[in-house]
Amino acid sequence: MADCAAVAEALHSPADVLAAHFETLLGLRLLRRAPHQGSVVVPASPEVAIAELVGPIELEIRQRQRSVQTLKAELSPLQGLYYDSRRARNSREAIDVIEEVDRIRATLADIARRCTVEVFSAHPGILSEAAIAESVPHDTELMARGVRMRSVYQHSARVHPRMREFLHTLTEAGAEVRTCEEIADRIIILDREVAVLSSRAAGGGAVVVREPSVVDYLYRGLEQCWSASLPLIDGSAPTAGYGVAGDDLKRAILRMLATGAKDDHIARRLGISVRTCRRHIAELMEELRATSRFQAGVLASSTGLLTDQTIAGAFAASGLDADDAA
Repeated sequence: MADCAAVAEALHSPADVLAAHFETLLGLRLLRRAPHQGSVVVPASPEVAIAELVGPIELEIRQRQRSVQTLKAELSPLQGLYYDSRRARNSREAIDVIEEVDRIRATLADIARRCTVEVFSAHPGILSEAAIAESVPHDTELMARGVRMRSVYQHSARVHPRMREFLHTLTEAGAEVRTCEEIADRIIILDREVAVLSSRAAGGGAVVVREPSVVDYLYRGLEQCWSASLPLIDGSAPTAGYGVAGDDLKRAILRMLATGAKDDHIARRLGISVRTCRRHIAELMEELRATSRFQAGVLASSTGLLTDQTIAGAFAASGLDADDAA
């Protein structure tokens, strides 16, 4: 083969550019230097190039896979010993309190990998961008494996732009989503065998429960919450509003107004901002023609607005007048 300068001149290409291309092809093993003629390069078989480049990588992968299997075989038998020792130390059988964030993530990832039937969860408030970004790939991977996913969120998720898009992604992937007025705290139950709760410790963390009776109790409680929640059908589209959940949210506000609850307390329990809460209260007071927050709650209670009938229908049927309830 002619030298690099001659080839560059023949191809009307700068010599340094052509030299760089030659080095790339040599690195890919598609060119090789002729024996005893270091300045001469000749084409090489792509099949040989693949064997030279990919072979060592495949060997390393096989070695790492063997290391993984060895570690699992060595450590898995210790799981039983771990729980036996916990039973001996205290009465909190099969309950782990985890404070470190990295350990929480690793534990959840391990439990999710073992999950084969269902993930059932409830989430209060609005999830952070980081939580959503972390959740989407894990949740979609689980559903792609055939794992059923049921999730309950608060009604405020229906109108929050970020949450609305997130829930749309979940439902498109096959998740069943419902919303309700209030959720006490976050809970995730996997295969009806493991429950993960938020820790109430000062530093936060998670509590992992594997004791069958406790997990079953938590599961049945979550089933009741699911049964009382509203399906995200009209709210599954990215542009939807409260939909059928609007009346539910109004009833919840009216109930708390009747007890004298403050704006920040109502907002916190319903997972909405204080500003949004005050706007809803002002609208309700105007619709009820109430002169005070407490009167709005009393009016709602005395005229049957806190029953399961729709708020709009109840307003029309009751002929509400603030003077009548004064």
